[in-house]
Amino acid sequence: MKYTTTSMEDEDRKVVFQMPENDKCVDCGTAHAEWASVSYGTILCLDCSGVHRSLGVHLSFVRSIKMDAWSEKQLQLMKGGGNANAELFLQKWGVNVDYDRSKIKERYESPAAELYREVLKARIEGRPEPTELPEQKEAANAAPMTMKMEGFGSTPHPSTLPKKKKKKFSKKSHHCRSCL
Repeated sequence: MKYTTTSMEDEDRKVVFQMPENDKCVDCGTAHAEWASVSYGTILCLDCSGVHRSLGVHLSFVRSIKMDAWSEKQLQLMKGGGNANAELFLQKWGVNVDYDRSKIKERYESPAAELYREVLKARIEGRPEPTELPEQKEAANAAPMTMKMEGFGSTPHPSTLPKKKKKKFSKKSHHCRSCL
């Protein structure tokens, strides 16, 4: 992906912030938000951007408006989206869009949010926009997460790791000459 600049240009920033409701965070209403969810073309505050990052890039791709590099496609998504457009679309499909940070995960994991992401992409790519909600994946079939995570979530707690089977010593397969 080719990036156009080290940050969003002033003229692009002006267009994005002049869109309806883009003067505040789409999720909590904090004024002068400086982050964005490219996936929805929406403006986010720092706190809500952290929640969006925790959702994963498949649900919400987050960029800093001032610090991150932006591709032309990402800029088009921002200009084609907007807080007001996202809120209206989600409301139409029955998704609660009240300012409530605790509902962010529920909101953006919804089939309506998935449809909006696809509509926005189709709009900027010049494809026909999808009109039907995607089928919901059954959570009942998913295996529950049982591992306790430590640190920054990258390493499982040692007590949750499967026990390794000890290999029997064999002179033929052993590599250490001092043991032979």
